[in-house]
Amino acid sequence: MADKNILVVIKSKPYTTLNSYEAMRVAMGLWEHAVKVVWTGDGVYSLLKGADHSLTQVFHRDLPELDIEAYADGSALSRRGLTEQDILPRIEIADRAKVVELMMGAEVSLVF
Repeated sequence: MADKNILVVIKSKPYTTLNSYEAMRVAMGLWEHAVKVVWTGDGVYSLLKGADHSLTQVFHRDLPELDIEAYADGSALSRRGLTEQDILPRIEIADRAKVVELMMGAEVSLVF
């Protein structure tokens, strides 16, 4: 049984830090909790199909197996001229209401 509802928020630019990688590593390590991941702000660039995913591909592959819900902030995507077709598969697009629901429902939020 999950102890905590944890939200991992990835908002850092993927090309200036390793925060996206570290966030995914942390999310995977919290398998005994109910973990959700949301990419927002410039963090959505981490999800681009053409980006270098050599460090994070194993994490993206294993998200469903570990029951980790993965969301991209639809508003952040549209502000950057991106669509669902531009990002990796198996990432659900969350509207503003869903992002707020995720944040309000989290007992713990880890922001990267």
